[in-house]
Amino acid sequence: MLSKVVKAARIAVSLREARHRSFWLQRAVKDVPRRLDLASRHAARLPRFENNVGGEALERARVLQRDGFVMTPSLIPDQWIADMRGWFETQSCADAYRPELGAFTGPQNAPPGTHVAFFGHDCVANAPHALEIANLPALMETVAANLGAKPTISYMTAWWSVPAGDGTAQHAEKFHRDVDDIDFIKLFVYLTDVDEEAGPHVFMKGSHLVDRCTTIRRYDDSEVHAALGKQNEVRFVGPAGTAFLEKTYGFHRGYPPISRPRLIFQVLFSLRETIYGPKAPFVDAKARGLDLDAFSNRIYCRGA
Repeated sequence: MLSKVVKAARIAVSLREARHRSFWLQRAVKDVPRRLDLASRHAARLPRFENNVGGEALERARVLQRDGFVMTPSLIPDQWIADMRGWFETQSCADAYRPELGAFTGPQNAPPGTHVAFFGHDCVANAPHALEIANLPALMETVAANLGAKPTISYMTAWWSVPAGDGTAQHAEKFHRDVDDIDFIKLFVYLTDVDEEAGPHVFMKGSHLVDRCTTIRRYDDSEVHAALGKQNEVRFVGPAGTAFLEKTYGFHRGYPPISRPRLIFQVLFSLRETIYGPKAPFVDAKARGLDLDAFSNRIYCRGA
């Protein structure tokens, strides 16, 4: 008879394999109307969001669906932002595209040529207020109202964008669509001041609903502007604490910083588990004094 440990391990492997299959299958669905239909069908099978969704959340969800983004001002305390920035300034990160260069602390110590440097799962989940921010009722209500179901916090990440070389865009610094799930929303939180010199995030308003340029690749600005209209380009600048929700199936990019690094915290809310989160939950939420929804937090929290 198999031990409980072996059975649990096999179940975990099976769940990871299913997660990978669903991830790659949804990426094969290119046309926007079909993606919207499949998302609606899947949301109908998921648990409902139990809290009463207020008028402000419903309005944010409406704007999010129309424009592809919505600002979320005054939801995160300034002290939380300062605490998170202080944490990440002392933690090791690495160039995801050149991991062989090893870890370093702070953008000033980035290897030459590094554009972005990410923090690991443990570091992000243990950052002050990370889980509290991801579970803010106003955010969860907005996301649930937009997705049509109780959301899954499937990935939390943070990274430095570093001034490098001549400022030529690389990787996600070029326009692209994210295809993380059949429907999903990302929260972006600036942990440093971001102006035109610090590499603002850019989104093409309404592009999440446009059934053009759906091949998964990086796009030149000229291609995106020609297809979607340059007038729809929105640049997000603002002080530390600036935060917004975005449906990043729409076209977006992060401009390379010119003179100052940019630090961002991000949460992925999805209908299903994605391939990006930790292999198994590892946070003891109750030991931290957090009373979190078990379904929404199952990727990171044991017995939330």
